[in-house]
Amino acid sequence: MAVRAPATHARLVGTAHAAYRDGLAATGISVERIPSISEMNEKLSRFGWGAVCVDGFIPPRAFQEFQARGILPIAADMRTRDHLVYTPAPDIIHEAAGHAPILPDPTYAAYLRRIGEIGEKAFSLPEEASVFQAIHTLSEVKEDPSSTPEAIELALAELELGLESLTETSEAARLSRLYWWTAEYGLVGRLDDYKLYGAGLLSSLWESHACHAPSVSKLPLDESCTGVAYDITKPQPQLYVARDFEALHEVLERVSRTLSYEIGGELALERAIQSRELASVRFSSGAWAIGVLAEKSPGPLAWLRFEGPVAFAKDGLISTDEHEHERVRRDGALIPLGALADGRTLDRIDGAVLDRYRVPGSDRYRFEFLLGPVVEGRFERSVRDRHERLSHLELSDVRIALGDRPALEYAHYRLLAAGDPMTAQAGAVDPSYHGETAFPGARVPKPRSFPGVERALLGLYERAEEAHAAGSSAMAREFPRVHDELGRSFPNEWLLRWNLLESLVKVRDSGELATKLRAELERLEAAFDNKQPIASGLRYLANLAA
Repeated sequence: MAVRAPATHARLVGTAHAAYRDGLAATGISVERIPSISEMNEKLSRFGWGAVCVDGFIPPRAFQEFQARGILPIAADMRTRDHLVYTPAPDIIHEAAGHAPILPDPTYAAYLRRIGEIGEKAFSLPEEASVFQAIHTLSEVKEDPSSTPEAIELALAELELGLESLTETSEAARLSRLYWWTAEYGLVGRLDDYKLYGAGLLSSLWESHACHAPSVSKLPLDESCTGVAYDITKPQPQLYVARDFEALHEVLERVSRTLSYEIGGELALERAIQSRELASVRFSSGAWAIGVLAEKSPGPLAWLRFEGPVAFAKDGLISTDEHEHERVRRDGALIPLGALADGRTLDRIDGAVLDRYRVPGSDRYRFEFLLGPVVEGRFERSVRDRHERLSHLELSDVRIALGDRPALEYAHYRLLAAGDPMTAQAGAVDPSYHGETAFPGARVPKPRSFPGVERALLGLYERAEEAHAAGSSAMAREFPRVHDELGRSFPNEWLLRWNLLESLVKVRDSGELATKLRAELERLEAAFDNKQPIASGLRYLANLAA
């Protein structure tokens, strides 16, 4: 017998953005039961969105790509009773009661897509991977009822160690902060008259109430919020208020203009190298190189070197040339840049001119670049785009001279008609760079193990739920027995007491048991120092009974 949401819903109707009032029903969310992801997916499709089930935290890059494509990732887990008012781990309530109800608003939905599109292009830092893993572990450990205090302390120590390793804030982290202070914990309106729209607030019984306290600073939303870090495991000490949903787009675009993929040039290349993650580099010829950018030439930009699997694209699409044996090459790549020594660029060389680069008396060709690299090899074929501009040359038995550096040799080599590097962005500009993966066989949500005492309490919930489903006569027989067991074994269990009282109120039973339950809940409200939503739940039941 789970907690029902009407009490929370009644409170949020007055404090949440207007879209929340109608959004729950419009997106397939009932306040009486845990939502169905398949039903949400079907109803979200009316607004150009979908829903997909994921296993708790997923990497930020994957989350951004989902949202950029109009897909809401939903963690299938359900928060535990101990974390009812606030959970450090994503769960179905956070996504369903938080993000989904605002999606029917087209301006807000467009913001989520846009921040996803920009976020997936922003570069991260290698150290952030360990921080993400530490946050993931800590949230899982905190939410697991069987976790020991020692396990929680160890997870906290790992997170602190990871945070200490961060010496600067990456572009991806800045976008993540903007997302946090808007989509997760945002307010909209005026500093003195605002509504809630952030999913973290809408899905947290405690923070949806506590955020109104004067001790929680309210600041006007601007790009400075990207310099403010957050702690996902604690309530937030300050919140940002957007003028309206249009203001979200305005702030996002100003932040976007500070990112290296927008600025371009050497800054973008340096950020790509620093990130050590998959990147896409765009050249003046319209060509792209997709891979891990490992190095650029010192001094003037004469060449770029990629490591690992590399693919080449034209106008953002990887070649589908029928002669290609591999769409993604496995041995890295070195790409000479700029014009040739004679002033021509490779993409402007036509068939008649190509023979000018043949080594006299040989079947080999020699291409000397203005900035130093010399590529020599046996000509195999040339590939041109739909405008008949040279895309690349296929060479074999290749030797590349790089001045003072040792020469490089390749059995097969693609000489890309690159030109000058214009910009770089994180990820693969063409998603087909990634091969298809097998569908995971992991069970979602993961099975949980509960201590014996917790299993006994869950048994009481099940007995109460069965009686509730059977009707008034079954409730009259079973509820007093459940209540007696609560008194003997679980004197501080407020949630099941509230559920029992709610069921009685709905059948207009105001007898002795209802009176006892109400008095016990009032006592527990004081015992929990008003940090559980007992009082608001009792007010809801009073209105229901009226």
